[in-house]
Amino acid sequence: MVENTLTQMRLGGIYDQLGFGFHRYATDAQWLVPHFEKMLYNQAMLIMAYTEAYQVTGKVFYAGVAEEIITYVLRDMTSAEGGFFSAEDADSEGIEGKFYLWTPREIQKILDEKEAALFIKIFNVKEGGNFENGQATAYVCREFACQLPTTSVDQMLENLRQN
Repeated sequence: MVENTLTQMRLGGIYDQLGFGFHRYATDAQWLVPHFEKMLYNQAMLIMAYTEAYQVTGKVFYAGVAEEIITYVLRDMTSAEGGFFSAEDADSEGIEGKFYLWTPREIQKILDEKEAALFIKIFNVKEGGNFENGQATAYVCREFACQLPTTSVDQMLENLRQN
């Protein structure tokens, strides 16, 4: 039960698939649309949960998630003076979730045709979206993720993130 929960949380919409870290909570029953706020204390507790899951199971997936959360905290929740920010607001430039929502057209503008098609498929970004104004949250399409070895998915995702 714990492994299933941790895995689904990482694949789902409450996880920032591109920049890492967990949003505070989901606003829908499928856990695909988050409240876009990110809290430092959530990141800390989830680092512990994924680290302990790794220690118990030996599955590098869990260690990788813990490392991603740490990457996010050090990059975005740490001040230049070395202190930590307690939260990242749900609104960016006055718009809820502005930096976490996508349309297929936006992705096609950024990535080449092949990469855009892969991104749209992996992250389940559909025309019409699952949020306001036809925008979509990015979450890993479970059916697609299960078809490939974990290392292949991880490498493809990292390449897409970098672009």
